[in-house]
This record gives sequence, C-alpha cells and structure tokens, in this order.
Amino acid sequence: MYSIEQRDADLRGTTSAITYTLSFDRAPQHLVHVRMRVDRVAGDAVTLVMPSWSPGSYKIRDYAGYQGNVVAYAVKGGARTRVDASWRDKASLVVPTLGAEAIEVEYLVYCHERTVRTNHVNRFHAFLVPTAVCMYVEGRTQEIHHVRLMHNQTQWPSVSTALSPVAAPGADGVLLGALNYDILADSPIEIGDHQVRTFTAAGAMHEVAMPTNHALDIDWLTAQCERIVKVEAEIFGGVPYDRYVFIIQIYPGAGGGLEHARMSVNAVDPSTLLDASKVTGLLSLLCHEYFHLWNVKRIRPAELGPFDYTRETYTPMLWLAEGLTSYYDDLLTYRCGFTTEKAYVEALSKEHIARLAAVPGRFAMSTRDSSYLAWLKLYMQSPDGNNRFPSYYLKGGVAMFLLDAYIIDHSDGTYSLDDALRGMWKRYQADPSRGMTEDECIAIIEESTKIQVRDRVLSWLSGIDELPYEEILTPLGLRVESTAKKSDPVTIGEKIPFARVPAAPYCGWGLAESNGKITVRSVDDNAPAAQAGIGIDDEIIAVNGKRVSTIAQLDHYLGTAVGTTATVDAHCDGRLYSVSLTPIAPPSVRLVEIESPSSRQKQMRERWLRRNL
Repeated sequence: MYSIEQRDADLRGTTSAITYTLSFDRAPQHLVHVRMRVDRVAGDAVTLVMPSWSPGSYKIRDYAGYQGNVVAYAVKGGARTRVDASWRDKASLVVPTLGAEAIEVEYLVYCHERTVRTNHVNRFHAFLVPTAVCMYVEGRTQEIHHVRLMHNQTQWPSVSTALSPVAAPGADGVLLGALNYDILADSPIEIGDHQVRTFTAAGAMHEVAMPTNHALDIDWLTAQCERIVKVEAEIFGGVPYDRYVFIIQIYPGAGGGLEHARMSVNAVDPSTLLDASKVTGLLSLLCHEYFHLWNVKRIRPAELGPFDYTRETYTPMLWLAEGLTSYYDDLLTYRCGFTTEKAYVEALSKEHIARLAAVPGRFAMSTRDSSYLAWLKLYMQSPDGNNRFPSYYLKGGVAMFLLDAYIIDHSDGTYSLDDALRGMWKRYQADPSRGMTEDECIAIIEESTKIQVRDRVLSWLSGIDELPYEEILTPLGLRVESTAKKSDPVTIGEKIPFARVPAAPYCGWGLAESNGKITVRSVDDNAPAAQAGIGIDDEIIAVNGKRVSTIAQLDHYLGTAVGTTATVDAHCDGRLYSVSLTPIAPPSVRLVEIESPSSRQKQMRERWLRRNL
C-alpha cells in the first residue's frame, strides 16, 4: 500500500534492516560518503537502484552520474568480504550475497549543485536530497529505513528534515527514520549552523530553518509562516501532520521551491528580505509550496504515487497539481493579508493573464498535452518553446481562475473552488493509497459545488482556443482589456511635465546584453522580428545606420520608429545581413473592473475576494 503519512512517534525506538550512514569528512570537496547496509538478505543477489528523478521536478536527472567509488561487501559473522558487484543498467547495481546475512555498499556522491532539488555540500553545510544520495533495495521499499548522520555536531548543530528522530543524538551520530522509501525520498535534509525557530499552529509543531550567511529577520519570517499555516489549514479543516518544516535557503541568485509531504524547500536571493517591494514574492512562494502538502502530495493525480524512480511518470493532470496551486498561491497571499485587493488583482492581471497572452504556444498545444510532455517541454524547454506550448502552471492557473469564477457565478456565491478542494480532500482521506483519475477529479468538483463543469473544463484544458474571459468574468464585474500600451505621463519637481520619451517598441524578441553585444534569445511567431527574418542567436548591430551596444539604446532608436520601418543590421553565422523591421506599440492585456458594475456583479466579486483576517 502506497503511503506518505508519518508521525515522529511512529519511528521512536525502531530498528531497520536498511540503514544509510552518511559521513562528511570530505565536505570541503563537496563529497558525502555513503555506507548502505542491508540486513536479512535472501536469494543469490540484492539489486540496489539510484533514482533518476525526484517527484515534483519532472526531469530525468540521472543522479547516478554523481555517484562513484562503489564498493560492495558481503557480511557474515561480523566479517566483511569484498564481492564483485555488477551494473545491470546505468543506475542499478546487482550485489551477490554469497550466503551472507547482510550486504554493504559504500560509495561517494559529488554534491555541488545548489538548487532545491539537488545536493549541495561544503565545509559549512550539507543539503541532501535523498533520491540523489540513497539507493533503494529493489522489492523492499516498504520497509522502515534509517539514516545515520555522522558529522561534527558542534560545527553543524542544526539538522532540519521531515525524517523522524529514532534516538537522541549522541557520539554515534544523529539517527533518523522513515516508514518506507517513498517517505525517505520525500524528506530532504539540511545540516549546518543555520538558525531555527519553532511555533505551534493547527495543533501541530512547525519549524522554520533559514540557512544563510546574511543577517536577516527570521522571527518576522516565522510569524508570516504561522499566518500561512492558519489561513491554509482553515480551507481544509486542519493539517494532516504532527510536524512540518519550512526550509528557506537564502543565497545570491537563489530561486525556486519544491514541495514535500511534511516540509517544503524554498530558495530566494537575500535581497528579497531586504526590500519590502520584493518580499511578497517570497511569501507567495511559501504559500504555493505549503499548499502542495494537500494539493499534489495528497490530493494527487493517479500517476503521482506510487512512483517508478527510474523513468518518466506521465500525467495529463498537472493542471490540477500545479495550475490550481499557481492560481491559489497569489489568492492565498491576498487572503493572508500580504497584499491588498488592488495589488492582488494587478498581480493576477500582470503575472497570469498578460503573461499567458504573450505565449503564442497557447494556440499550438493544449494544457493537458503540455502536462503530459512536461519532461521535455517545460524542464528542457528550447529557446523556441514559447511558440510551441503553454506552461501548465500558467495556462492551467488561469483556467482554474475561470473555473472558480464560474462556480461562484453559477451557484450565486454559495460555492467556490474551496468547496471542490474540500471534496477532493475527503476523497484522499477515504483512500490515501490511491490518486484520482481526471474523470473522478471533475466528478468531485461537480458533486462538491452542485455545478456541471465537465464539458467546459475539459474544453479549456484540451483545446487551443483563447479562453472565454468575457463570458466567465463579466458576472464578477471584470473584463480583460487588450490595447496598445501607452506611456504614462511623467512629471518632475512641482508637477513639471517631463520631456516626451519614445514609447518602448514591441518587436517580439527576447534579448541578452553582454560586453557590448546584443544577442537575440527568442523570437515570437508572427511578431515583427519574425516577419523581418531575425533568428535566435543573431547579433543586433545597428538601427538605421546607428551602432547599438545596449538594449536601452536599441529600444530608444526603435521607439522613435514605432509604426514605421527601420533598417536593422545584424550578424548570423559569421555573415552580416540587413532587414526591414516595423516595430509596433507594445500590446497591453489587463484585467480591469467593469465601469458601473451591477449590485450582483459587486456581490460576486466580493464573494470571490472574501477573506478572514
């Protein structure tokens, strides 16, 4: 039976026939030493497998590529005998037992990629993703697994993980445990001298761990995490765990997050907590990853658990897993009081609807197909990807916004998408071992809201037409406005009008600037740049005979030519060429309130934006 549920009390004092001992003597070289012991072996051989990917991040990462110096032993009567193990494939090791009671395998793992889904170890800390460190025993993943951490507990006093303590830390290390391999795989470990704070909310213990070299206010951040827990737990009527860990990694250039059943790993740049204008992005990320403990980890597509860690797991339902969560993260940021109503609607307009309008690929591939092909289309996106597919995060999130609006309107404000979530949560609680099919999911939405939505939802998710904004949003007193963007008037001093500045042009290209060179990184289908014949990786050299070396300079020259034709000199594959380019005023797609909304439209909008502070 597939299960990801665990409480700390379940592991105290347990024993395990599968144990990993992790040592960090070579941490400065970004290496962790692993000794894996498997007791109670049977048969002629034991097969050990290193996963090829981590759930939640749909890309084959081939973690075995970072593994080396693999040595295997048979253990009998306390003595170890080295044996000749053989590789069955790129990540599977067959170890002969030779009649022994146990086998041991030792290996090194190189850990020097700093993301939320990969290992990073140096002299000051270790962040470990179990799927990238711990091989599993084929056929024995449902047993208790122990992990022993052997590190200098004075230099690295803090250990933050969803793995449960088995015994008190001592000279023999820190012993942690999981009821099965799936739980181990879902429980990253942060070890170091990082700050930790705790709080109790919704009847459970919570930990906030902040690995960083910067002096930042962890107490303020902890208070916001507590607010997130209370607001989100209210939707579902409580939390499904005894302890939860927020790991918030803060280092230059950091970004991203990854969800887990009893924890989340979030990464941001230090500037995020030093600038009030940026911090909402972090709070939205925390809302997003925390929401996943229900939606994805438990409310999940049937394909997302149990997992095959050696190959791709395909599902058309990432519109539920990530699209729904993407809609809710900004909504929850608003419900938590981290942003105003006006700012939330502006974020929904700018970061969701306007961004989707800038994706030509929404007319080329459906959201369901985008989900199914996530392994290639999202995580290995080509520079031309914007033209070929829509992100299931983005279009899926907008579709879920429309679904929420549709439910609110057609139930006269009695129901919302919250009710559908509660229905799906009840379904999980009734049968945690099994995920939902798409048909079952939509049936639960209809049953929970008393509204028929199947045909509409499937048409939005399976089709490539523009989403029906006007029809669905008008009852909420909203509309999507598409116009040419105009420059807002600017004043200086005592309201003195500033000199006229040319409007930024729209060419439909993405540019990069480096060492005085401007390089084209993307070109939208049917945009002015594509019509002119400009390609990806071409270098833009001049406009109307004037040399350009910065994007700002290029925009200025093209801005004066909006609506007229400019001559662009460029470079491709060692040759110069010239084309005629006609930039246009940049399009503006905005979500705006209808003028003079009716009383019912106001009521439906208020129902949508209702919150309890």
